[in-house]
Amino acid sequence: MFKMRILFEKKDDAAYISHLDLMKVLQRSFCRAKLPVKYSEGFNPHICMSILSPLSTGYRSKYELCDLELVSDGMPEEAEDRLNRVLPDGIRVLKAYPSAEGLAVAKIAYSAFNIELEGGNAEDALRIFEGDVFFEKRSKRGSKQVNMKDYIKSLSFSGTENGMLCECVLAAGDDPLNPSYVVGILREKGIVDANSVVRYTRTAVLDCDAKLFS
Repeated sequence: MFKMRILFEKKDDAAYISHLDLMKVLQRSFCRAKLPVKYSEGFNPHICMSILSPLSTGYRSKYELCDLELVSDGMPEEAEDRLNRVLPDGIRVLKAYPSAEGLAVAKIAYSAFNIELEGGNAEDALRIFEGDVFFEKRSKRGSKQVNMKDYIKSLSFSGTENGMLCECVLAAGDDPLNPSYVVGILREKGIVDANSVVRYTRTAVLDCDAKLFS
């Protein structure tokens, strides 16, 4: 048995594929690329795979990770090219490589994002986050009042032709901070319009030392 890790990007219309549909797209592509995938046992066998730190629908990404179990003893030949020939537009494998021992999902601590916003002033936006920012954080376990500062590793704003670019590193893992909360605070404070266009792009997944998780 062999575990392969795939680094891929998701852009353009592919950003609007839901997590479950993305799983199906990848599974079909693994089969079409004739990779020696491993199936689970039981009444309804399925390909043994997982997407690490999945994103919300509508989010673009330059850094998506998928672990795939194979029945071979090593890397399939030309795995990247074989997959890219069968994947749909907007999804492209950047690298396929052995999944190193010890690099478990639990080691993922942060995600880096670029948030493109219409309108707003970068200095005013940054000033909002210089102090404590309390908000209601929702999850499957319920909601709680938290300080956003505790979930932000780094955050900056710069002006663009149409508005602002926010570059931030936010908590991931078991208690993540969705970047939509950052935008929600900006809208609540009147920095950007409630109906303004926002574009989210993940640029990296990081470990607890803020180093690239690969």
